[in-house]
Amino acid sequence: MSDFFSLRSIDYRLQRVINPVSFFDVNPINIDTEKALVMKDPDYEPYFIYPRPKYDFDKVQDELNAIDDHDSELGALLSQKRDLFIMKCEMLRNRGTPKFSVFARKVYGMPKVKVLEHAISFLSLESEKEPKTIDAAKATGMLQAEVNHYGFDYAVSEKMMSASAMVLVAKQRIYVKKGTEFSENFIRRLVIHEIGTHVLRAENGREQPFMIFFHGMPNYLATEEGLAVVNEERFGLLNNENLKNYAARAIAVQMAMGKSFSKVYNYLLDFFPPNTAFKLALRAKRGIADTSKPGGCPKDYVYIDGYIRVKEYLDKGGDLDKLYIGKVGLEHLSTIDEIQGLKKPKFLPKNQTFKSLLSF
Repeated sequence: MSDFFSLRSIDYRLQRVINPVSFFDVNPINIDTEKALVMKDPDYEPYFIYPRPKYDFDKVQDELNAIDDHDSELGALLSQKRDLFIMKCEMLRNRGTPKFSVFARKVYGMPKVKVLEHAISFLSLESEKEPKTIDAAKATGMLQAEVNHYGFDYAVSEKMMSASAMVLVAKQRIYVKKGTEFSENFIRRLVIHEIGTHVLRAENGREQPFMIFFHGMPNYLATEEGLAVVNEERFGLLNNENLKNYAARAIAVQMAMGKSFSKVYNYLLDFFPPNTAFKLALRAKRGIADTSKPGGCPKDYVYIDGYIRVKEYLDKGGDLDKLYIGKVGLEHLSTIDEIQGLKKPKFLPKNQTFKSLLSF
C-alpha cells in the first residue's frame, strides 16, 4: 500500500507541474500577415513571431527535476514522462531559434521510412470536393452540443490558430479556428476525432487512480492521433482528401527539417490548393522564426504513423476498448495490465452518440 501512495504522490506532483505547459504556444501570432505575403509570392519565406511564455521554464524544470523516481513499472513511466517534459520545456523555451528543431526532434522523433512510403502512396489519391457551408460559429455550437451530451464541463469557442480545431483537456477547452468555413462531413470528423477520441480518452483517464492516464503516458501521441484517424475510418468519415492531408503532414515534416518554407509550400502546391498547402507548410515549419532556414516541428508525422500502427493492432485482434482506458500508447498496454486498481473505460464512441450530427 505504501508503494501505491508513493506513486500517487509522484503522479500528483507531475500533473501539477506540467499542467500549465501548453503546445499551443508553438503557434505564431502573425500567421495572417505572413500568409498574405506568401499568397502574393510563393517564394516568400515567412518570418514567424511567437507569444511570450506564460510560465517560468526554469521554475518548471526545477520542479520536474525534484520529482523522485520509483522502482516500479508505473514509476518508470512517470520518470519517462518527467524527462520528456523537461525536454519539451527546452523545446518551447527555444521557440524562434534553430535550437527549437533540435529539441523538437528529441521530443517527437522523425518519421521512419515505412511511414514515408505509406504517406507518398496516399498523396496520389484523388481528392473529393466537399461544399463548405458551416461557419466557425455554427461548428462551435455543434461541438458544444456534443460535449454537453456527455455531460462534460468543456467550453467550445473560436480562436485564431493554425489548426482547424484543438482540444486542451487540462483546461477543458475546445477551440475551432476562427473565420473558417467547414463542410458537413468535416464537422462529423471533428466530432469523432476531437471528442470521440481525444476527449473520451482523457475523461476515461481522469477516472483512473493515476493522473498520468489523463495527461498522457510518455510518447502516447502517435496512438492518440492514429486512433482518431482510425475512428474517422470506422465511422465512414475518412475520405481521400483527409487521408491525403494526413499523409502530406508527414512528408512536409521530413522536408521541413532540411528545406525552407517556400520549398515545402511549392512542393505541396502540386497536390493541394494554396490555402491548404500554406497550412501544411506552416504546421511543419512552426517553432522557428526564420523559415528560410532548415528546421521546424516534426509532431505532425504521428497521424500517419499512428494510423498504420493502430490499424495493425486492430487487424491482429487487438481490443479497441483497451485504448480507451486513458491516454495510453500501444506500447503501454502490456504494462498497464499489471497496474492494480484501474477502471474499465466509462466513455466509448458509439454510432448513436453521433446520430444528431451524422444525420443533419
